[in-house]
Amino acid sequence: MRRGFRHTRIYESARMAKQCPSCQQLLDETARFCPICGASVEEVRSLDAPIELAEGQLPPPLIPDVPGMGASSHGAGFHPPPLPAAPPSMLKPAFLGGVTLGVLSALPLVNCCCLLWIGGGGLLAVYLLRQEFVGEITAGLGAKAGFFAGMIGALFWQILELPISYITSSQRTEKLQELLQNQNFPAESLQFVEKFLSLLGDPFNPFVLLIGLVFKAVACGILATLGGILGAAFWGKPKSG
Repeated sequence: MRRGFRHTRIYESARMAKQCPSCQQLLDETARFCPICGASVEEVRSLDAPIELAEGQLPPPLIPDVPGMGASSHGAGFHPPPLPAAPPSMLKPAFLGGVTLGVLSALPLVNCCCLLWIGGGGLLAVYLLRQEFVGEITAGLGAKAGFFAGMIGALFWQILELPISYITSSQRTEKLQELLQNQNFPAESLQFVEKFLSLLGDPFNPFVLLIGLVFKAVACGILATLGGILGAAFWGKPKSG
């Protein structure tokens, strides 16, 4: 009898699958009330039931996922590499540098140093980029900012030069014709030169516009890009803190 009782108790213990929250008594998973303290255990889950957590209760990951790295490479002292800085926006620095380049290159008297203003437009674009971007400005990034400033500057230069050339073209053409007449050129050559000067004297002529824009785009593209590379050498180091 004792041996049979023992086997019965073992069998009953094997069926006990949940615990009373009041007296901690192990109970059968089908029990509704604790026979010891009388507490309701109908809502108590089995001990071997899976734990369910809401999404907001999940703990944050200890180590963020790094593309291309497996879980085996995450050691106790592992520190993920820093994320690369977002590429800077060059629209505002290039626009301001290009406008400055175009205005200074189109103004009379001031445009005598146009080569200086073109390179300075690229320098200015990189300087303004440094005020907004904390990362490193490489030579390639500086060249890109300078090139964009050069293209914008060439366009503004051409636009601002049109009214100025229209006002001063007649006076300039007359002075050139007087100079050529005093050099005793042959009549045929003088007529050809006068036609050519009259063509160039019209700033709104499509041929003149195209030639001027191409020249300005090439000059500004090269010199402003060099100015941007030079600016990267001056202000290329990333900002600290």
